[in-house]
Amino acid sequence: MRVLRASEDVVAQITATFFDGLQPGDWLGTEAELAERFGVSRVTIRDAARTLEARGIVDVRVGARGGIRVADPDPSRLAQALAVQLHLMGITRDELIEAQQAIEPATAALAAQRATAEHMATMRELVERCRAAMTTPERFAESALDFHLAIADAAGNRALLAALRALRPLQGTEFRAASPPTSRRLAQRIVTMHAAILEAIEVHDPELAAERMREHLTHMAMGRRLPIAGRESRLLL
Repeated sequence: MRVLRASEDVVAQITATFFDGLQPGDWLGTEAELAERFGVSRVTIRDAARTLEARGIVDVRVGARGGIRVADPDPSRLAQALAVQLHLMGITRDELIEAQQAIEPATAALAAQRATAEHMATMRELVERCRAAMTTPERFAESALDFHLAIADAAGNRALLAALRALRPLQGTEFRAASPPTSRRLAQRIVTMHAAILEAIEVHDPELAAERMREHLTHMAMGRRLPIAGRESRLLL
């Protein structure tokens, strides 16, 4: 128990120092050096290092040149860890939709301001990929979700992109479970909506891009009748 408490204290001190300004690659020391610095045993440092490594704060290298450094960033690790926790929490469909409604109009607006020609080419390709995959629910769902991530990438905000990546594993189940005729009707309407969002991004209109994304998500949540790209469109759930 004493080792555990000492280990937790080391973890707390290193974590506090980490948020106080440590950078990726910063050298913290060898196991022996850290044991001396903290006045604890090497077993305690080893236990603390395992905890810090599991949290993604440090990298631990063994061997003659081994030691402990601040880890390099890994956004995919963050997204996966958050997705796992959301699943364990039993996040509901309503909570998922509310999170999307809070995040995605903002990413669409930012994308309308910041998207490069390369970003737009990627989004156009994904719209066409969805159009070509309307009879294949699995392929369509993947491409449709990729389109939303492409918008977040074009937004140029890594925090928003990481949040959407974390939601990704929790999305798409209902569409993939739909019957083929319903899936095709749903797919046609999603393609229309995605094309409308892309159009707003291409003309660099943040307000329109945000509004069309908001309408798209409302359709997905409620199946309500709303105007899209100058026409009226209905999304079947």
